[in-house]
Amino acid sequence: MKLIINGDISRYYVQNLCLIFFPGSTFSPGEEVTEETPVVTVNMEEQEEGVYAFSSIKIGEQQACSEDFEKYRKGFTEERIKKIAVGKAVFSAGESFFGYTPSWGILTGIRPAKISRQLLNDGNDAPQIRKILRNEYFLNPKKAALLTSITLSEAKIIDEIGEKTCSLYVSIPFCPTRCAYCSFVSFATKRLLSMVPEYMERLIRDIDRVCDIINRNGLRLTTVYIGGGTPTTLSEEQLVMLLETISRKVDISSLREFSIEAGRPDTITGEKLRIIKDYGVNRISINPQTLNDAVLRGIGRCHTVEDFYRAFELARESGIQHINTDLIAGLPGDTYRSFSKTVDQIIKLGPDNITVHTFSVKKAADIVHSGAGVYQPNAGDAQKSVDYSQLKLRNNGYLPYYLYRQRNTVGNLENVGYALPECEGLYNIYIMEELHHIFAVGAGAVTKLVDNKKPTIERIFMPKYPYEYLSKDCERQFAESYEMKVAEFLSKMD
Repeated sequence: MKLIINGDISRYYVQNLCLIFFPGSTFSPGEEVTEETPVVTVNMEEQEEGVYAFSSIKIGEQQACSEDFEKYRKGFTEERIKKIAVGKAVFSAGESFFGYTPSWGILTGIRPAKISRQLLNDGNDAPQIRKILRNEYFLNPKKAALLTSITLSEAKIIDEIGEKTCSLYVSIPFCPTRCAYCSFVSFATKRLLSMVPEYMERLIRDIDRVCDIINRNGLRLTTVYIGGGTPTTLSEEQLVMLLETISRKVDISSLREFSIEAGRPDTITGEKLRIIKDYGVNRISINPQTLNDAVLRGIGRCHTVEDFYRAFELARESGIQHINTDLIAGLPGDTYRSFSKTVDQIIKLGPDNITVHTFSVKKAADIVHSGAGVYQPNAGDAQKSVDYSQLKLRNNGYLPYYLYRQRNTVGNLENVGYALPECEGLYNIYIMEELHHIFAVGAGAVTKLVDNKKPTIERIFMPKYPYEYLSKDCERQFAESYEMKVAEFLSKMD
């Protein structure tokens, strides 16, 4: 699409606004423009008393325009006023052009709870937060209530974090097969899976290094999260090697949470679960995505519904304290009727965590190139499915405790984690709301160093692909520079 911007406003922000109505669009300056190319124009002007914004959306002969003026006011930075003015202008033009109202209004970021948490910190109570979200950001009442509820729930957990705490993330970027919708860096071919032994040797050296750095800086680990990919792709011997290393470097008894993704039921065995339990892991995730075999086949999952039930029962029998299941609303081929049955059946199983995602496809996903028509600006059955899950889960004692959003999600909807009381996944909140340091090792891992007082976040990136991660130059550079970067950041905090 063609985007024309006049005024001092972030191009990235305007692009994200456009994706509310044009999911999957690209913004390359060299892209060919035809009569069918959407053209979005945004003009913003800073005036003495506030900010004026105008937007138009044009495709061929069809056009819609809107404008907005926002006065400068107490508690709102100039940048925030600019975004609200431009957001309202683009949103109203899109609403007029397409004839529907996206439920999340002009909130475009991954972490909308950051905005509501700031409103809470500014002294607003729950009714005031909901009102501001509806009036200033155009959220519909359901989404404003959901976000406010999560913000209040998170606030209790945030208050308990404590100073000089941190988490550790360990990346296992391998899967038995690649899901058609997947955008993660995960590797499933025989050639790439043959790299696992060498990968594990390097990973263990990095865990040693990073845990030593944590200890030398007087930091205290509160959560450890092993993710991927699918960590249970590892053999039983490799799992022992990994968990033995962590238990040797970390006081497991002092952790508030020790999690491992066991997301693919086809990778789970009773022996792997026994090993996981014996090494002190107290939270796992087993992810059916849907309890519809036809949909599972369509998205490239190589397990059946029966495989999921088998894996879940093994996990329950293992005695691991907390079990999460992930579901995805709006998958290609799934329907409201099918998804609502999935929700009902999962609730009957009684996991203490249930995460409901909305189908989102990134450009790297195989399904984008399948001609499946995956980008849908209007939610259709996905909206009904999400609404059903939220009502049904609340009625069965599950409370929403964290939320994030993604680009190009069906209906511009959300991903929400639900938990029974006192069973929330702490790492999910820590990483999503960027509340303390997250030290990360492995291919594709990103360390986040957080200074909440300034606030400042510094990221240290590991190479994206395992073959890059395994290079001698990469390990040498990591050994030479990682601790220096950490020490430099922490010294600035002091």
